[in-house]
Formats: sequence, C-alpha cells, structure tokens
Amino acid sequence: MQIIKFNVIDSTHNFALRMLNKNAAPRECAIVALRQTRGIGRCNRRWISPEGNLFTSIIKRSPPYRDIGKISLTVACAVRDTVAHFIGDSPDLTFHWPNDVYYKNLKISGILMAVVGDWMVISVGINVCHAPSNLSATCIRDILLQSKRDLGSTTAMTVFDLLNTSIDSWLLVLEKLSFSCIRSYWLRNINEFKCNVILRNGNESISGLFYDLDECGRLVLERDGKHFIISSGDLFLNQEGILVNNEEKI
Repeated sequence: MQIIKFNVIDSTHNFALRMLNKNAAPRECAIVALRQTRGIGRCNRRWISPEGNLFTSIIKRSPPYRDIGKISLTVACAVRDTVAHFIGDSPDLTFHWPNDVYYKNLKISGILMAVVGDWMVISVGINVCHAPSNLSATCIRDILLQSKRDLGSTTAMTVFDLLNTSIDSWLLVLEKLSFSCIRSYWLRNINEFKCNVILRNGNESISGLFYDLDECGRLVLERDGKHFIISSGDLFLNQEGILVNNEEKI
C-alpha cells in the first residue's frame, strides 16, 4: 500500500475524497498527516488536530456487500486492538456506539467513513500525545504516564503501522467468518450496554435502554416494552435523569 504523508493538510478525509472524485487515487493508499487545519469528525464536527496525534485516511476497495455500518464497527475493533497494544488491554478500554473508542469514559479515538463508487475511505483519528484539555478526552501518552510507564517508541507513525495491519486483519474476520464475531467483540467491550441512554439525531431525541446490537450493528433501543432500531445518531448516557455528555467532540 502506498502511503502519502503530509506535514500539514486541511483534512486527510477530504483529501482522500478529492482524490477519488478526480479518479486520482492509487489502487489502495493511506494519507497520513502530522497536523490538520480543518480536521472533521462525524456530522462535520471539528476535529482538533495537534501535531503528535494520528490523522489518517485509508482508501480501500469496497467489499461486495458494501455494508458501511458493519465495516465501521469492524474498524473500531482494529482501533481498540491498536490502542490496547500500547496501553495494555483493559476493561476500561471500551466502545462508544456507533464507532468511538474510550478509555475510562474519556474519548481516545474516532472514525469517519465514506463510500465513493467502488472505493471506501476509512478515516481514523487517535489521540497519541495530546488530548484537548477542555473536552472529555485522553491520549495514549497520558495513560502511560499515569501508570508510570515509558512512552517509548509510541509515535503517530508506529500507531499507524499497527492500525493499518489491524484493520486488514479485522476486515478479514468480517469477510471470512461473519459479523457475529465483530458483534460479540463489541458487546463484550461496549460502554453503554444495558444502560439508560438518550439518542439524538438532529433535533429529534429518544431515550431508553441500550438493549442490543442487531445483526447489522444497529443499536436496539428498548422503551416501554418496545424495540427501536437506530442506525445513526449521538449517544448519551442518561443516569437518573442526569445527562452525561459523551458526544463526539475531539
């Protein structure tokens, strides 16, 4: 795979989309930047992008089934495994639906997906050396320092190298085995499973119990004895009527 590196770029995700829209992308490639000036997360939210963290967009051919929801959750498995390699596996390293990774309820990574024709863009941000001080976030460096471990060779590029390999491995699991393996891994490590939550999508919101993930990775919300299937939205923990803001803001 060709790796295209930038010192500074507006957004690796937007750059990848521009390449695909102009038919200028290699067969498969990864765009990696030291810093982004207009990093974006889901719903076009700003992604704070200081140098030292990982910002990458990986262009791959879309699989025949093209189920972006399943792929998104599969990539999150790769991200969790990558972070665990550096900080150690822990029950505190959890998924936050639909595709974030948290450590002790602090966000450490987010994923943005897109499909253009026969290609897909997998964009991943991982907090390696920095976490926004005014947001509910953490980074690999802070976790290692808190446990009095050396940062060692942990850099954005060493994290990228492992992530790139891990994504291929997990996509192979999805292809050769089934999504049930991905779903099982999620349910073992999900942050809000069987908790009261609030789902917001635009100006609409619904509260209930995070009951399950269905066979497509969609959230199953239980409310008043009924089940609602949720494909997208922002998820918040709702504890005794107190809203705890865990939305994507990195």
